[in-house]
Amino acid sequence: MKTSVRFSATLLTIFVVCSMLFGQTTIRVAADSSSGTYNKMLSEIISVCNDDSLNIIPSTGVTGGAIGNLDALVNNRADAAFLHSDVYMYNSQADPSYGKFQTLVALYPEQIHVLALRVSKSKKKGTWAFGTQDFNTLSDMSGFTVGAAGGGVLTAKILSGQGGGNFNVVDLGSGGAVISALDNGQIDAAIFVGASPLPNIEKLNKQNYKLMPLGENIASRVNGVYRQASVNYPGITNGPLKTMAPMATLLTRKFSTPNKIEAQAKMRACFTKHLADLQDTGSANWQDVTAGDHGVPSIPWLELPTVTSKK
Repeated sequence: MKTSVRFSATLLTIFVVCSMLFGQTTIRVAADSSSGTYNKMLSEIISVCNDDSLNIIPSTGVTGGAIGNLDALVNNRADAAFLHSDVYMYNSQADPSYGKFQTLVALYPEQIHVLALRVSKSKKKGTWAFGTQDFNTLSDMSGFTVGAAGGGVLTAKILSGQGGGNFNVVDLGSGGAVISALDNGQIDAAIFVGASPLPNIEKLNKQNYKLMPLGENIASRVNGVYRQASVNYPGITNGPLKTMAPMATLLTRKFSTPNKIEAQAKMRACFTKHLADLQDTGSANWQDVTAGDHGVPSIPWLELPTVTSKK
């Protein structure tokens, strides 16, 4: 009888181990963004990677863009999260516990867009202020108000503080609300962060808006935080416009259970295997992803066992 029990227990152990090694593994990914870019890219990853051994699923109920995605990861409602690298940096500087998060996949630069009205509604600062203030760079915004939403709020705070911009940052909750506030003169400029071209900027009336560079004063102070980049929106910019960019990153953390570790390894392996396919047939942003890129040095690279993607 004891031999039979031991034999049954051994079979159960073998079954559990084989299920973890060869069965389907699941990874939940938070991919909310005001532009919809993250969700679209996640769906394209799912289309080439999901099979009988890997199940990538979007985390449900996540809002707030990159900040909401990070919050879902922190509170274990996601196993990985799309965000731009400065969102991680801002939080890790305030709370050392964020050091447990690491890069699962490094993606592409997400350019900083500084949007203003061509004909400003902003009143000049000063005791005897007449007329309106004209802005040509973000460095001109000292003492004025800049609106943003989602992860762009943290980007704006970094540019205002560490970058020395000294402007007031207002969180307006959504990209649409930011544009409305700019139109109404509630804010003097707006900051959006995302891979160019951003749909909400592309569809603007080109006669009413302009994009501005950061300005050398700010750019020189944040050169170690961001990569140099450019944006080009015909009719809104006069050719390529210099800016800077955090890196879009798929962030995760170290897990202890074999099933979770296997899911992370399979997702990275599939991403690597199919990157060329995604670049040829998927969103334009894939063309800015570099194979073998480990992302920004401020976010550690997660070491994982090597697996072979089945799909």
